[in-house]
Amino acid sequence: MGIFRRRAAAGRRIGRGIGRDPIADFWQWWADDGEDLLTTATRAGDFDAYVDVMTTRVKAIARGLEWETRTGTEAEHTLCVSSGGNPSLRPVAERWYRASPPASRRWEFVPARSAKPDMLESTITYRGRSFDLRRTRIHTSLTRAGDGFIVSVHNPGFTGQWDDEHGLCVLMLEWLLGEDDVERWVRRVDCIVHDVVDSIPAADLPARVAELARTAPEPGWLLMEGKLGSGHPILVRVLRPLRWIDHPNFDLHSGLRVAFDADERGLPRPAVLAELDDLEDGLVQALGQRGMLVAAETSKGARTFHFYSDSEDQNGRDVFDTAARGRRSVTARHTLDPGWRKVQDFA
Repeated sequence: MGIFRRRAAAGRRIGRGIGRDPIADFWQWWADDGEDLLTTATRAGDFDAYVDVMTTRVKAIARGLEWETRTGTEAEHTLCVSSGGNPSLRPVAERWYRASPPASRRWEFVPARSAKPDMLESTITYRGRSFDLRRTRIHTSLTRAGDGFIVSVHNPGFTGQWDDEHGLCVLMLEWLLGEDDVERWVRRVDCIVHDVVDSIPAADLPARVAELARTAPEPGWLLMEGKLGSGHPILVRVLRPLRWIDHPNFDLHSGLRVAFDADERGLPRPAVLAELDDLEDGLVQALGQRGMLVAAETSKGARTFHFYSDSEDQNGRDVFDTAARGRRSVTARHTLDPGWRKVQDFA
């Protein structure tokens, strides 16, 4: 069997019907024509009737998005628009999903590929080569932090052509775990030509991941202390685990820097600590469910709060801008940061 996946970078342009809000435009098209078109074509197995149209519609939302249809869980069919593992596109897929109509008898919608482990009971053609996925084996090792796996994937069909085979490895993991759980629990993916002694059948990976998820500690704050290259001490308080995938629409990093009266080490004097705590509590309360604080670092006479919120929610951003306008010692800087790269050093 072949793999049916479509990336939105392909397809023809449509000269009409694409509005200023491509997500709203997509769902308007869906209500007018799209649902009937896809339902009829999918039931008939007539892929040519809708592939170009769907690809162009998804491409209009964002280049690089991928889409696929499959048999539904509750409905007859599922339509998935996926980031393809690209963190910068995951918020877009999430917004597409949140704007979707309620699931119907015919269609349901998802913003990421769900697990489909039966795919590993088949032989597939991938980039012109045949792979018997039933012979796939996997080796796992815990990361040093114990919050994820380094996964090595072996299949007898692998030849070391990593550019091609790495994509297949990731695809198999998505079929086993679902797209979001690959991001949530897999820290690195390696392809190996030769099997190793303590590997497991690929089908056993979901149980191993489920056990890690069951035993993982609840999210909590970790305090760390270190030194900068200049020799100044730095204090870091960070939320662990730092998983952006649990908040895929929080793609805006807001760094709020607060200067304070420091002691000789560059750390806050006792009288300042209460003021910093009050400011933090006020920001968290004002932000509410619109965003979250994930880290705070203190060094050289300043504390920087790291917040994430939805870049399309101006009210969330206003919380920080208001705080900066009200205090000369406070500055706010906003940066698009899907994937939370700015705080990965604290992970």
